[in-house]
Amino acid sequence: MSMRSLAAVVCFCTLSPLVSAQPAKGPLRFISAEAEWVVTVDEPRHLLTTVEQHPLFVDVQKLAGVRDFYDTTSFQQLLQLVSYFEKQLGKGRDGLLDDVAGGGIVLGAKVTKPGGAVLVLQSRDPKQMQRFADLALDVIKQELERQESKDRIIRGKYRKFDVGQIGPKLRFAFVDGAIVIGSEEKALKAALDSFADKKGVLTLPSFMEAQRERPAKALAWTWLNVERLRANEEFQNGLNASALDPLQQVLFGGFTDLLRRAPYVSGALVREGENFRIQIQAPRGREGMSALSHVILPPAGDGTLPLLTPPRVVSSSSYYLDLGQLWEKRLDILGEKNAKGLEEGDRNVEKLLGGIGLAKLFRAMGPHQRLVFAQQKEQPYKVRPGFPFPSFALVVDMRDPSFAKDMNGVLKAGALASTFVFGLQLEEQTYKDCEIVTYYFSETKKVDNDMQNIRYNFSPSYVTVGNYYVMSATAELARDLVDLLLAEKKPALSKASMQTQLYADGFVDVARLGEDAALTQLILSQALAPKEAKAEYNAILNWTQRLGTLSLESNYRPNDFRYDILWRPKVK
Repeated sequence: MSMRSLAAVVCFCTLSPLVSAQPAKGPLRFISAEAEWVVTVDEPRHLLTTVEQHPLFVDVQKLAGVRDFYDTTSFQQLLQLVSYFEKQLGKGRDGLLDDVAGGGIVLGAKVTKPGGAVLVLQSRDPKQMQRFADLALDVIKQELERQESKDRIIRGKYRKFDVGQIGPKLRFAFVDGAIVIGSEEKALKAALDSFADKKGVLTLPSFMEAQRERPAKALAWTWLNVERLRANEEFQNGLNASALDPLQQVLFGGFTDLLRRAPYVSGALVREGENFRIQIQAPRGREGMSALSHVILPPAGDGTLPLLTPPRVVSSSSYYLDLGQLWEKRLDILGEKNAKGLEEGDRNVEKLLGGIGLAKLFRAMGPHQRLVFAQQKEQPYKVRPGFPFPSFALVVDMRDPSFAKDMNGVLKAGALASTFVFGLQLEEQTYKDCEIVTYYFSETKKVDNDMQNIRYNFSPSYVTVGNYYVMSATAELARDLVDLLLAEKKPALSKASMQTQLYADGFVDVARLGEDAALTQLILSQALAPKEAKAEYNAILNWTQRLGTLSLESNYRPNDFRYDILWRPKVK
């Protein structure tokens, strides 16, 4: 299928307008109760306008790479096709959007095998919608004939409905002022049956419950039928497998537990002034959670510590992770087999490190942990790494001061073993009454497995600051964190079990270190002169800085879970 034909199908499927709310004849009435995933856009043109009018979208179109895309044959063909529809139907783009999909757009899909999906566009003007559909089908027919394609548009009947087929799989129907498009015959028939028999997703209690909880002004909304997914053997096997893996339990155990208990998960995209928020919700929370809750959820009166923001920070996270509780409740959390594996690992580590085992470290380590990535300014080596990489550090609180002593022993043992490979050189310094231990890589020792000299991004360091233990990839970040921790008085705790923030400024700091390689790529890919490439690169970085910050936060309340993603762009 050519770009012209494909563009006709795109127009046929996706035109969408601004309406005040989904009408009584909404597109959801075509979505089968068998659907495992539903996406709705009640006011598609409003969503389109929100994107088109956003300052960052307006300005990104001024960048050379985006301008080049707009000049491509494919994009120009799409513009010509839109213009053709406007001329033939006597309305501009926005008017056509109102007529064809003013009642909203819905996607319903079965994501487990054998799969299938249906897309529904609800019109505001059925007569105009039919004119648009007839014109779109005529364009597709002409294009198929021009290509001498074997694919044809075939018309027929299913029950009392007029249906059609394009190519071997794609099916469509025009029903009650709606365009219904199925990825295959079975998907279209399920949609038409749901409409005719009134036994679709709107009859499911869990779907209606989620609908009642959705934000009133959501730009888009989605629903995942987890209860139905759990009936799938492959999905259930995946949940069971993740529950047996200690690492997956630590990293994703909370989400796995939710998927085991929740009937559904829903999400919404909402605009809040100049900011945008994605809200993900599930109607299950702390109550009824497995023993893993003791590991990943702060108890009443506790929470996560404030984010650490050193200079040139790229990302900062703060989370609750009580590995002491993982050890104490290992049998309940991991099961007998994996608990024995953890115990065996503890004995092996203890033999290797002379009495320092996992159990001892886990019990002495505190539950409040903070992870930081930041671009470094110092260049402690004469040799430059082939690829610049930001520094990172883990900051943990301590239940027992013995944790610092034991970790010092563990890290020294690791450094000693690595000295034979990397030629590490030990340096100790006192910074603001804190003893920082740093290891530098030899600049004369050849390392066969590091042809790009990546190791010269790092100078591994560790330091104790009050009740905190810092393990940093560079000495500079270790000092920056000493400054922040010493200045931190009594930190206010967040009720969130995890919070993370990403900083566009920090990513730009990282990108500037790779400027030479980026300029070379721009010169070669866009045929720019060096001066033009430099100006374009600066324009890209300036635009990137305006992306602002992206915040992520998870909250387990007694009977529900919420995960928020908040984007705060910098607006001129």
